[in-house]
Amino acid sequence: MNLPDNIGIIGLGLIGGSIAKALKKRDPTIAIASIDRNFEEASPKGAVDILFATPEELINWAELIILATPLSTLVPLAKEIAELCPKGKKLVVIDVGSVKGAVFPCFEMLTTENLEFLSTHPMAGKELGGFANSEPHLFQDCCWILSPHAKNTSGSLEMILRLVKSLGATPSLIDPKKHDRQVALISHLPALLSRSLMRFVEKTDPTSLAIAGPGFKSMTRLSYDNPQMQKEIGEFNREEIVKQLELFLEFIRREGK
Repeated sequence: MNLPDNIGIIGLGLIGGSIAKALKKRDPTIAIASIDRNFEEASPKGAVDILFATPEELINWAELIILATPLSTLVPLAKEIAELCPKGKKLVVIDVGSVKGAVFPCFEMLTTENLEFLSTHPMAGKELGGFANSEPHLFQDCCWILSPHAKNTSGSLEMILRLVKSLGATPSLIDPKKHDRQVALISHLPALLSRSLMRFVEKTDPTSLAIAGPGFKSMTRLSYDNPQMQKEIGEFNREEIVKQLELFLEFIRREGK
């Protein structure tokens, strides 16, 4: 089975834009569409072919829809798609959000025989977001997590596995609780520490930043990440982030003796 001919992407920032560019680079015949509220500058760059005026038009046209929008919008968007999707139409919807507990129960509840939701997360990104910073090679050799639920079919899962591989990534199936715990440890906590270190230096001696070398710059790179995205990650995965932070502080105290 090949990739779908008609793929919709809602959210044309760093991740959504990179997916569009990667798909076009792989197969220019794949039709990619979006909606006017997040179309941005993607069409002149050749990443998106069609602009629909409403989500309903996109839903009727697409075989696969990728939600690349903020965490707080995923559940409302999923519910809107479920309400607008015609009965009998086969449609698969995936997200690329970094917290699975925020969407997993809703995705499973809304999945029907014809409409399937599957939660995924590419472990790729940059400290600078937006379509302008997207690139077709963003997912090359990265891990792309899939968290299927009991209602997902083997056919749809196989299609998304094929999609992930076509973008250059390596798929990994991980249940949502394990995902949120591990991502808190290797992504969300490092981002928190990076921002905290930068703020600490700025408040303690901001003039020292003038002599900072590559080590400090590497450690604080994530402090420039999208603040709204980091705020939502902190809200939706707070329990796991706090737990891993406490374990890390205890580790420092123990190892420092």
